[in-house]
Amino acid sequence: MASLTKDIDGLFEQLKSTEPRPITDILEKISKKDGTFHSRYSSGWKIKNINNPALPSCLKEGGIYVFWRMNDQADSLKPFYDEEQCSRKYTLQGKKITSPSAMNMFQQVEIEITDDWLERYKGHIPLYVGKNTDCLLKRFTLHLQINHEQYKGKTTSNQLRRGIKTLFPNSHTTDLIVNHIGYTVINLHGYENAVNRFYLEDYLIGKLLPLFNIDIER
Repeated sequence: MASLTKDIDGLFEQLKSTEPRPITDILEKISKKDGTFHSRYSSGWKIKNINNPALPSCLKEGGIYVFWRMNDQADSLKPFYDEEQCSRKYTLQGKKITSPSAMNMFQQVEIEITDDWLERYKGHIPLYVGKNTDCLLKRFTLHLQINHEQYKGKTTSNQLRRGIKTLFPNSHTTDLIVNHIGYTVINLHGYENAVNRFYLEDYLIGKLLPLFNIDIER
């Protein structure tokens, strides 16, 4: 039976005190013998197989995860203040407009990542919080689609890559992921932890204010 059985405050403190792992922990380079890339791996990268002994075991179970922009150098935030590199405004689709003259049109809500918002982060910048029932690696694979140069999906799984591409439209998204993204997890496996995962995910979103979790009311 699923019920609230965990100390959510304690789990938050545990996650906050854990240094994010580099995303390269779960990636491996892949290319043909002549150095060119296969069409299935146009980025030159792929996610490690779940049976790879080098894969962190925490990703083989379900739980809560946070993707971070690693902020471990004095100038890590500098790109966010360079208008030529970073576009801190983006638009989300809101409710459908009910006017007869506006068929199939939706409210457009402009989001701005302000200086005040960025400056509240004294360490790594939280980008996205999510959860998964039984295998975090499967969810990471959907989020990153690291084997592709361009994201192929149209689901909520694309919020991380879409957000990175929106913020840094003139940069190579795969390179940004490989060089600057990290992750932390709290394992809460199986349906028996459904309630714990639900509340911890919401708690983390409210506490961390990740850049790409914003959802517009419908």
